[in-house]
Amino acid sequence: MLHVFALSIILLGTILLLFSLGPVNHIYKTDNNAGWRVLRALVLFFIAGYLGVSYYFFLQSSLNAADVMVSTIMFAGACFVALVVRFSLSSLNKLEQSAAAERSNALHDSLTGLPNRKFLMDCLQEHIDARRYFSLLILDLNRFKQINDALGHYVGDLLLIRVGQKLKQALPSDIQLFRLGGDEFAIVSTKDESAHTRHIVDIIHHSLETTFEIEDYELSVSASIGVTHFPENGQSIGVLLQQGDLAMYASKKHSNLYTEYDESLESGAAEKVHIAAQLKEAISLEKFELWYQPIIDLSTNSIHGAEALLRWPQADGSYIAPDKFIKVAEQSALINRITEWVMQRVSEDIESFSGSGLELCIHINLSVKDLQDPMIVSKVRKVLTKHAMKDHKLMLEVTESAMMTDIAQVKNTMQQISEAGLVFSIDDFGTGYSSLALLRDLPVGQIKIDRSFIRNIANSNADLAIVKSTIYLAQNLGCNIVAEGVEDAETANLLTDLGCDFVQGYYYSKPQRRDDFVYFVQQYDQQSAVLLVK
Repeated sequence: MLHVFALSIILLGTILLLFSLGPVNHIYKTDNNAGWRVLRALVLFFIAGYLGVSYYFFLQSSLNAADVMVSTIMFAGACFVALVVRFSLSSLNKLEQSAAAERSNALHDSLTGLPNRKFLMDCLQEHIDARRYFSLLILDLNRFKQINDALGHYVGDLLLIRVGQKLKQALPSDIQLFRLGGDEFAIVSTKDESAHTRHIVDIIHHSLETTFEIEDYELSVSASIGVTHFPENGQSIGVLLQQGDLAMYASKKHSNLYTEYDESLESGAAEKVHIAAQLKEAISLEKFELWYQPIIDLSTNSIHGAEALLRWPQADGSYIAPDKFIKVAEQSALINRITEWVMQRVSEDIESFSGSGLELCIHINLSVKDLQDPMIVSKVRKVLTKHAMKDHKLMLEVTESAMMTDIAQVKNTMQQISEAGLVFSIDDFGTGYSSLALLRDLPVGQIKIDRSFIRNIANSNADLAIVKSTIYLAQNLGCNIVAEGVEDAETANLLTDLGCDFVQGYYYSKPQRRDDFVYFVQQYDQQSAVLLVK
């Protein structure tokens, strides 16, 4: 009986060792550590030893208690080896799974589950190294920011998830979709066909045509798409991404279905970079000038005030157009510093005007970034306190589009500034998409009709109707009205008959430097006084 028992457990131990060889080989191939090679050699040595002992016991007619103890110890050793190998393999597999999960997380967006920017970089580098043709499409969602601001980040995140799912389902399996961050996506296609690029664009726009039902809201977005190609457009990842962005912004600006990159897009970008580099120095050294364009009171034909307009002179005597450098400044906090300088300089000029006997209301333009500046209220209060300025001497102009950006914050900011004593004027009225409810709820004291409606009111019934309606609206809201872009006497007289309060335009005066403006006002007032006497 002892003989059978001893042989049985030694053979079982041998079988356990044989089954341990598979995991040991797998671990060795995976880890490639010399220690696992030694363990494999030892297991083979043990198997040979176990087989030798089994043969020895088989030849014996009987076994004593010591032999049984040896066989038991050998079986226990085989069990130990088998357990260690199995647990090692299990631990290694868990580590591999964890490492794979970390690699996946590092290469995939946590919100949408799509491949992320790092994954895109690796993918592009692989194609570039292989000299493999590909098209890179940069996609940015339109109207997403308004949805995010109005309904919150939770709804915005759900919308991004749904958009990512919709695009992934619609695109062919050989097309790679990535999320770069925010509401920006990227697509890589390796098919060298212009028709294929257009096919991808059509798929994207078709996918976004239907609304997304999220949290009881029906939301719709569209896409601006920029396209660039390797190797014909760029040879490196950085260049290709920059080209895709430039093409995408051009597509957004011109409302195109998509825009193919070409070198003409670079000139505008280079100019912006050059302007941005000069702006900081210009702000620090106060290289700007303020010019003033008079605003005429039609009821008295006198100068009521003026709009302060920023000018940036260059060493050669030329000027950089405001619409160029203001847009660049608005892409950073530089616009806040410029506005602060303008408020300070205007306050000083108002004191200078008063010293010359001119009591004028000066208009200052605020940008979207100014309304989002958490310090704007304290800056305004500081200016009013420092210069002991009367409220009616300063008016802040805000465009319709600026009011529609983060409505809750803008409303709060405007309310606080209004409580400090200042009045707001809506600039370029009629060119944006403001709600009439905003005009009712926001502290607005003036509406400025955009010049595009004023220029042709004598010959256009449609423009005339819009101007009439706006004047009627302003009067019933308790606001006064300014007509911009008045360039002839016929338009001025027509606006007077319509009940417009104030006018501004080249018919009266172009923007002028401060000293020239003061002289103009004095001469204008003298001429008006003479006409009244007559």
